[in-house]
Parts: sequence; structure tokens; C-alpha cells
Amino acid sequence: MVRKAQTKHSRIGQRMQVTAMDADEQTRRTQAAVARRAYEIFESRGSASWHELEDWRAAESELVRPLSCGRIMLGDNLWISADTALFREGTIDIWVAPRRLTICGEPRTKGKESAPVQAGSNSEGERIFRVTDLPFAIDPFKVTAKLRGRFLEVLLGQAQEKPQPATTAA
Repeated sequence: MVRKAQTKHSRIGQRMQVTAMDADEQTRRTQAAVARRAYEIFESRGSASWHELEDWRAAESELVRPLSCGRIMLGDNLWISADTALFREGTIDIWVAPRRLTICGEPRTKGKESAPVQAGSNSEGERIFRVTDLPFAIDPFKVTAKLRGRFLEVLLGQAQEKPQPATTAA
């Protein structure tokens, strides 16, 4: 009996799609997802009123968390490494604004892929968000991202300060 060697698809060096997106738009999209989830929680409790804030906070705690990552300065660039084990493969989006980075995607769930289940019971196709504010302004168009195994590596180029026009005395 001859066994065929299985080829495994490596994610080493796989480039990721990076979207330059205003921080306000990132917040709007995140809050829209939280609002949908809060409404699901509201319905699951029998549409009982007077729990709106509690429902919102529960939804927010399920979907939005700070990004846990490593950061290193490389010259004028900021290198960030984050574990993507929480996200289902192929669903990760990276949003970049001058002072904010958001990584979002669908959570892994039992049955689809072997990984821990997220806290809470997200509906099918719901996205989770990991957000970090950046220590300085970066140029959203000078960002590269690669997957190295289960780790996402993002290289963010620092924004160049625009020279101030010289003022002349009258």
C-alpha cells in the first residue's frame, strides 16, 4: 500500500489585505456590529425592556476587545505581531487609520475548525474586533501585513510630518 504525502497549505508569508479606513468609520462599523448583537441579546431575553445598557455592554464585551500584540520600533516603522488563533481562516480584515489599527474577522467555532469557542454565543457570520491605538501617526498607505503561521505581522510606516510654510514678517 502506497500512501500519498499530503500537501499542507502553508500560511507562511501570505500577504493580507489592508484597508486604509478613517478611525470614525472603524468606530461606526464596530458599533453597528455591537448594535446588531445587542438586539439579538434583547430578543433572546424575550424583548424585556429596561436592559438596553446591559445588553449593549454584553454585546460589546463579546465582540470588541483591545488587541493583544507585541510592538517593536524598527527605525521609523512600527512592527506589530498578533495571534490570529481567534479568527476563522480567510475572514481576517485589517483596517488602518493614522492612529488606530483594527483587526476583525469571524470567530472560530467548534465544528468548523478546531479552536476554542469565543465567550458568548455569536450568531453565524458575526465578526469580532481587536482594536489598538497607535503611539504615533502612521501613513495608512505604507502598511504591509503578512501571516506567519497563526501570527499576523504588520509593518506600519510612520507618517512624515508636513513641512510648515515659512512665515515672513511684514
